[in-house]
Amino acid sequence: MSRGIRHQFGRTVSILFMVVSASQFHWLFYAGRTLPNTFALSIVNVAYSYWMKASPSFQQTGTRRATECSLLRMIDCLVFATVLFRSEILILMGPIILLELAMTRLGFWTTVLEGIKAGVASVAIAIAIDSWFWQTWMWAEGAVFWFNAVEGKSVAWGVSPWYTYFLVLLPKIAGLALPLALAGTVVEQRLRRYLLPAGVFVTLYSFLGHKEWRFVIYVVPLLNLGAAITLAWILKRKTIVYKVLAVVLLGAVGLSFISSVAQSAISSLNYPGGQALQRLHKLDLHRFAAAATVHIDGAAAETGCSRFGEIGTSVTLPTYSYDAAHNPPFLLHKPWTYSKDESHRHRRDYLHYTHLLTSQPAFHKDDFVILEQVNGYAGIQRVPLSQIKEACPRAIKELVSAVSTVVSSPKESVASLWTACSPLQVKTEGRIWIMRRVGAMEM
Repeated sequence: MSRGIRHQFGRTVSILFMVVSASQFHWLFYAGRTLPNTFALSIVNVAYSYWMKASPSFQQTGTRRATECSLLRMIDCLVFATVLFRSEILILMGPIILLELAMTRLGFWTTVLEGIKAGVASVAIAIAIDSWFWQTWMWAEGAVFWFNAVEGKSVAWGVSPWYTYFLVLLPKIAGLALPLALAGTVVEQRLRRYLLPAGVFVTLYSFLGHKEWRFVIYVVPLLNLGAAITLAWILKRKTIVYKVLAVVLLGAVGLSFISSVAQSAISSLNYPGGQALQRLHKLDLHRFAAAATVHIDGAAAETGCSRFGEIGTSVTLPTYSYDAAHNPPFLLHKPWTYSKDESHRHRRDYLHYTHLLTSQPAFHKDDFVILEQVNGYAGIQRVPLSQIKEACPRAIKELVSAVSTVVSSPKESVASLWTACSPLQVKTEGRIWIMRRVGAMEM
């Protein structure tokens, strides 16, 4: 998308767009999540790039055809993302196409034919893929659209006020970019062409009772574009007032980046289930090379213990080294099996498992032994000033010693300094326990 921005608004705006995007915690954090919205977002960003590469001066000789081609590629991307991943993109695509038709940069029948071609091809691909995975004729996103929009059952997941997107969710995920983008519509007329359809999209989607940030995340890149345009405009001003304002705003972006790094570190503590699965493999994979059955309870599954962390579930892995320095690769004779069965009610229901990842170790204490406790995030706590005065000087001395010698790790000392001198500390407590059945045969 930054290439399209460079084509339309220049190199400075493109660089500032990437800087603003990199400073947003929610934007980056959820961009890596395996949600259909994030898959769709990648394609929507490509569509935005085509949109911005459409020359605004198409009346010039030879540029009208290039503009139309870029806009048709944009339609292809948006239709594909709508059909395969998220149907709400149709509500975003509608205002964009209507705007381009009104500006006569697209022909009506050309647009209709392109939409039909892209739609038929996308539906065919979606049905082929979904049917293979579901082992029955299936168009997954079509079923989701029917459930949410036609039957109106999305309200079962909760209802929020109409203004939630504008006053709660967008300010949360876009942060400083939101007010800067609004200011950008004043200093750059071309920006209005991009933010107007985004505003219509959010307005229309606000009529749906159930609201989540991920439903409107597609407008965040456009808000970041607006923020970048505003920052670039301010940086070009020569007066002292604008220079001070530029320093303040760039400082705010820098603080946002630091905050994002801190939030990322803290948020990593929300996944003890995933950490527990990793630790289990390191602890016992070499002992159970022939067979192991693992039960994953609800708390572990909800905190990062997913299929991505499993090994040998469908094929036998030829080698797996949990510690290459001390244990050479070995043959995994039989794949491990994993279960998330929630029907178990009695202790005897778990006896055919060799291992448990559980949040209730006391329930299993007679049949399983605890191998390790995995802690998770439990809040933020204030540190008494007396404790900081005592620990901070010692941590500073350790850091100086680490920098002046090669014996200690400066990285660890910096972390210790932050822990010792910070008035706030992250509190953790036991969330998931790794357990092995008493008498389980080790292979």
